Amino acid sequence: MEKNKIYGLLLSLAVVAIATPIIVKADVMGGWSEENGTVSSSFARMSARATVRHTGRAEEKTISGTGYKRAHGWTTWSKVKHYTTAQLETGGRVNGTSGRIWGTGGTEAVSPYKPYTKNGSPGSARTYYGR
Repeated sequence: MEKNKIYGLLLSLAVVAIATPIIVKADVMGGWSEENGTVSSSFARMSARATVRHTGRAEEKTISGTGYKRAHGWTTWSKVKHYTTAQLETGGRVNGTSGRIWGTGGTEAVSPYKPYTKNGSPGSARTYYGR
């Protein structure tokens, strides 16, 4: 009986861990971050077996005196169906995203421009790729 309680507890913890949303999901293989350049996951090593190239950048512009920012990312992965996502993130929250842009060969993703506010930046630009 005690083993069943332990197994039930472990199963409950596993369900909570799987259901808890995180920004970098298991199928993200790598990416770029405005803060430190490279974003990687436990799957990033898998992408080294194929020729994959991923770049990203933050883009800014001023409209009527207000600063705006967006994330822009590109992935080139020949003969592999993959996606690129570009987004602005603040403290674990996504402020603007392109969603996953799927393709084979090359993909490009651009988040919407978000304005700077009195409280600061709309977030850090980050881009991700995966399959």
